[in-house]
This record gives sequence, structure tokens and C-alpha cells, in this order.
Amino acid sequence: MSENCAQEAAVPPSAENLNAFWRNAVLAARFNPAEAYMGQSDLVSLRPPAFSFGDCAREADRLCSLVLRGAKTAVSGYEPVYRAENVGLPRPGQLSILCDGGGLPRALLQTREVRTVSFAQVTPEIAAAEGEPDLRQWILDHEILFRKECEGLGIDFSPSAAAVIEYFAVLYTAKGNKN
Repeated sequence: MSENCAQEAAVPPSAENLNAFWRNAVLAARFNPAEAYMGQSDLVSLRPPAFSFGDCAREADRLCSLVLRGAKTAVSGYEPVYRAENVGLPRPGQLSILCDGGGLPRALLQTREVRTVSFAQVTPEIAAAEGEPDLRQWILDHEILFRKECEGLGIDFSPSAAAVIEYFAVLYTAKGNKN
């Protein structure tokens, strides 16, 4: 995690850029090959949510780059935060658009698998899937992140609570189809 993120927030994506990216992704991924005959499906008519990883533009760019290189294939959250925000856990098949720190859509992601594991029992394999080769650094970074999220929600952090590990695949990038 970046130490000086407070000064450089990631730029939110524009609707125009997201819509253009989504149109290209739908065509490249062939989500609706029979649209001319059958009409538009719900899948292609509803653009998935967009987000960026990290606390700032620099961190968003770094993590986006790891995804585009295939070095980051998972992301984790803290289960008590999902509950406190009344948000359901990710589900396999869900789509999302990953943006860089400048707010540009860069990749269409699809959730492949979701696991919950005690924060204290996260493995080196999970850290590696998140693009972090050192488990100790993953624990340090994520404890800071999760404590910050908990503080903002008025809940306590506990290492015995569950981390939610979301594994994803890149279906499309701004430069072409990744399947």
C-alpha cells in the first residue's frame, strides 16, 4: 500500500468512457452474438459497476498494472465490513470494470470463485494471488486497510474474523480480448 495516498485520490471514471469501454467489451467477449435476432439481453444492457483498487491514483495504477500483467488474480475484503455496509458478498459470475488511477476503464473482470477464511489463516497462496509475494507484507497492508475501514464504520477489527477472497479472471482489456 502506498504511504502518501492522501494527496492524490484516484479520478472517478466518466460515464462516456465507461459506456465506450462496455460496448467494446460486449462485442469482443461476444456476450450477445444473436442480438440482431433476439434483441439485447439483460447482461449487455446493464453496464457492470466500475472501481479501482487502492487508496490513491498511484496505488490504483500499480494494482491495475498487476492485473493487466496477470500477476494479480484476487482481491480481498473484510467480511464484517460487508455486513456493516449491508452489502452481499461477491458471487461467481459477477462482472466489474477495473479502472486505473486516472479513471480510465482498463479491464473487464469476472468473479470466478469466492472463499472466506479467517484473516489470521490467510496463506501465502492467497497473498500471491493478490500480487503480493510476501505474506507478512500482505498481512501488514491488509490489517491497516481493514482497520481503517472498520474505524470508518465504527466496528472493531479482529484477526479471527473472516477475510473474503474474490478470485477473478480478466475477460477483456482496453487493448483486446484476454479470455
